[in-house]
Amino acid sequence: MALFKEYKNHPDSFVRERANNWAIAIGLQCVDGLNVSDFLIEVARQEIEGKITMDEAQTLIDEHYEQMHSSRSSYEIVPPDSEESKRIAEYNKARRPDLYK
Repeated sequence: MALFKEYKNHPDSFVRERANNWAIAIGLQCVDGLNVSDFLIEVARQEIEGKITMDEAQTLIDEHYEQMHSSRSSYEIVPPDSEESKRIAEYNKARRPDLYK
């Protein structure tokens, strides 16, 4: 998956850097066998193009998670300070307590 390749030769170095950062973050999810949604990719494009700030992107993602809380049909990047992240951490600690000593 070659995400954001259209920004590879962009004249603005900040656009290239933001695109590279998003591609790395999403690529790390793929390495773990997770898929990101089209929504997240669209938010990333908006941030890369400077239409929204990273804080606004985070807010959009957080709001999206609140709406999708009950759905488990797809995976996205889980913000580290989200309730979902805390729930996952507690679940892992309960299942593998020896790893968290």
